[in-house]
Amino acid sequence: MLSIEKKYTMKKVLVTGGAGFVGSTLADRLSNDGAKVCVVDNLSSGRQDNISNPNIEFVNGDIRNADLMDSLVHQSDIVFHLAEYIPETKTYGAGHVIKYSVENPLIDFDVSCVGSLTVLDKCRKYDKAIIFTSSAAVYGENKIKLSEESPTIPSSPYGASKLCAETYMVLYAKLYNLPVTVLRFCNLYGPKQRKYILYDILLKIAKNPKKLEILGTGSEERDFIYVTDAIDAVLLAFNDEYSANIIFNVGTGTPVSIKTMTDVILKALKLTPELSFTQSSWKGDIKKLWASTEKIQKVGFKPSITLQEGVKETIKWFIKAHNLDWTVDPFT
Repeated sequence: MLSIEKKYTMKKVLVTGGAGFVGSTLADRLSNDGAKVCVVDNLSSGRQDNISNPNIEFVNGDIRNADLMDSLVHQSDIVFHLAEYIPETKTYGAGHVIKYSVENPLIDFDVSCVGSLTVLDKCRKYDKAIIFTSSAAVYGENKIKLSEESPTIPSSPYGASKLCAETYMVLYAKLYNLPVTVLRFCNLYGPKQRKYILYDILLKIAKNPKKLEILGTGSEERDFIYVTDAIDAVLLAFNDEYSANIIFNVGTGTPVSIKTMTDVILKALKLTPELSFTQSSWKGDIKKLWASTEKIQKVGFKPSITLQEGVKETIKWFIKAHNLDWTVDPFT
């Protein structure tokens, strides 16, 4: 773990979407480092059992509730805004924000844009620093390495709504001199994530370890970053005195194909199922995502978890969460 100055210690911190995969991991980290943490989440896909730390206050609520957000932001010193529209995630493919935003663009807009603006405006009212987790989906379809200055042409309503929220964040920073930091997450993974490729593959293997079918061609590329590394990036960006009003990519800077990720998973489980790809995916799915991380590196960020290590840790969590008797290759 990187050495990070803990400017949030002894502060009152609000984490929206804090019962989700990333939010709960961040909330635990902040609380363990001495912050007084309050989590607000409507549990549309987050889980209250993700919050195991008794020192974390939990509020079951929605970021679109202006009165509630007024009260919670007023009581806080810092706001980490992670809440977004993610539907229930119990079955394969469920919870994929790109797929569901295409099918439900108005709901996605309402949460990601209206909800984010509600939180942001309360931060303006009470002059609170806000750290907003956006997504590399704002870039859309590209074949090149993406810097923070690359064109933003979203391929999905999810990407468009994140870009809309970003625009307001930057506007408020300039118009009201509000401390704002925006982080464009690449493809996060890790324990407690109940959606996306790693979880979906493990669900399929649990159902049938002899045959595995995956969406797409396998040649699609993503920048996979382990959740604790992403949290390091968030805290480094927040702590850096020059980061206010700056947008950061958060990733490893290395593209990995879906086929390679699949091979890593199968090798960890010592399985050789009949593998096939559908050759097509849902609308709005991006074929390649490769982000430049030079800017976040300048504030001290360096990923420490390899893909192989992260996959094994995630599988171990999955085994425990689903009461399976699988074995995983030990670390080398």
